[in-house]
Amino acid sequence: MYLPFIFLYAIGVVTRKSLTELAYFGLIFLIVVLTMRPKKGVFKKLGFLLGFEGFLFILALFNPGKPVLETPIGPITHEGIYSFFMLLGKAFLSAGAALVVTNSVGFSRILAEMEALRFPRILTLTLAFTYRYLDLFVDETTRMKRAVDSRAFGVGRKEYYRKLGSLIGEVFVRAYLRNGRIYRAMLARGFGEFPSLEEPRPNAKTATLALLALGGLLL
Repeated sequence: MYLPFIFLYAIGVVTRKSLTELAYFGLIFLIVVLTMRPKKGVFKKLGFLLGFEGFLFILALFNPGKPVLETPIGPITHEGIYSFFMLLGKAFLSAGAALVVTNSVGFSRILAEMEALRFPRILTLTLAFTYRYLDLFVDETTRMKRAVDSRAFGVGRKEYYRKLGSLIGEVFVRAYLRNGRIYRAMLARGFGEFPSLEEPRPNAKTATLALLALGGLLL
């Protein structure tokens, strides 16, 4: 089953204390990518994830320690570089493995495994509806961004970004209201209980990946 592997792998990654130990989980991540054979679009998402997390942890480069490079905002230190790669490695490997597995086997498979493992029903339903409404949220954002672009033609950059900022707050309100309309439409069509998902069959590949992740915990 893939869900236990994701949990074991994430726990193993975040509890590592050196880059050498983290390298083992990097190798497992490479094995996951090779065995899952994800679509090409996943690699674009992984690239975005790496850049986003790198931006989040960039201040770690300026941790106190032995200076390596002077910058206008302070010295980049040897200890800071080590901390940066540790934080980035932990965040990217744990999130990246979950992304590759989920995109390869499908989110419905993960939900089915949650049911098989007796996760609380309300948690499974919440994740199912959240995943369903992500497309709705993206659709609302795209429509409103198109409307802003058509109405802000020729305005200055400052005014454009002010309008774009107000859009960010408005999109949550519009997505929430549209979610309510969709839910009422579901009830009107007889929706009462989310259908039970088919319990997945365990296979040798998932068992091997889980054992590799467990082996990393014991290192």
